[in-house]
Amino acid sequence: MVDADPVDAVAAVDSAAPVLARFAQPTAERPTRIALLSDLHLSVEETGTWRVSHRTEERLEATVESVNRTPDLDAVCFVGDLVQRGTQAEYEAFDRVLADLEVPFYAVPGNHDLLADGSRETLSLAEFEGRYTPGELPYHQRIGGVDLLALNSNRSTRDSLAETYTGRLEPETLEWLAERLETVSNPLVAVHHNLPATRRLLWDSIEQLPVSGGSPDFETADELVGVLGARCGGTGTAGGTDGPLVLTGHLHFPAVTSTRGIREFTLPSLGPYPNAYTVLEIDEGGTTATMHSVSDREERLESVTHGLEHSRVLLAATQLAGLPLVDECGR
Repeated sequence: MVDADPVDAVAAVDSAAPVLARFAQPTAERPTRIALLSDLHLSVEETGTWRVSHRTEERLEATVESVNRTPDLDAVCFVGDLVQRGTQAEYEAFDRVLADLEVPFYAVPGNHDLLADGSRETLSLAEFEGRYTPGELPYHQRIGGVDLLALNSNRSTRDSLAETYTGRLEPETLEWLAERLETVSNPLVAVHHNLPATRRLLWDSIEQLPVSGGSPDFETADELVGVLGARCGGTGTAGGTDGPLVLTGHLHFPAVTSTRGIREFTLPSLGPYPNAYTVLEIDEGGTTATMHSVSDREERLESVTHGLEHSRVLLAATQLAGLPLVDECGR
């Protein structure tokens, strides 16, 4: 299934802004452009690892420069794992670079962003909300012609930080989402952890890969799918395109899957291979997602070489060899 030759893997992203996917929904009367970032895992301590940790601050700097050059960009949305350990030092480094960003920035936390660590000073949920959201999580933000519905699947609360990487949505978050979905016409739902179909893709692929791997679970994924399915009357089908598009990160490889008719677009990772972010271009004809690399060929070769022993890097290379991942618009 997977060709582990690093040169072949790097070649998959050599072209400029390849199309990752085309979606029939969402649409927007006003053309809207959003940059989507995920899984930087910025570290100020680690070197190497399959995440190429010593390059993460460089990746963010290159991303900010690239995003600032992108014309007519309405906003940036970071779909979790901004940093690696959730420490104040990591967030200080992150914010120093982010200060140069020239467009509005929104984020949801990933499983690494808010984490209890008695040996280090870490960021609280309230601090994360104050820095990277319009107020508090969950939130609804109108961006151009679409509605961003941003959810927190990190287990942290305002009283305590998470002690696990496992994801969960609180009942009040699901209730909030159900209410908001009744009032918006063009939703994009952002949540870090993945829906069941994408997790099945990972586990099915691992069985065919020469290395082991895994990923923390998302305990309330089925409940989330139920809320999203209710928006389209519970009539979603495996190939349906009428439900909300869900944006996720976490797994580091790009993918498009459908769980009971709910489509999930999993974003490529910014820190580990393929060192890229995504731009959504949304208009009356649908949504086109393109990938934008923030590393040169030699840097991508370094990233994929560091990750040859990790299933998610190999799966990213495989996914990128077959673009677009989906074309619902038949272009």
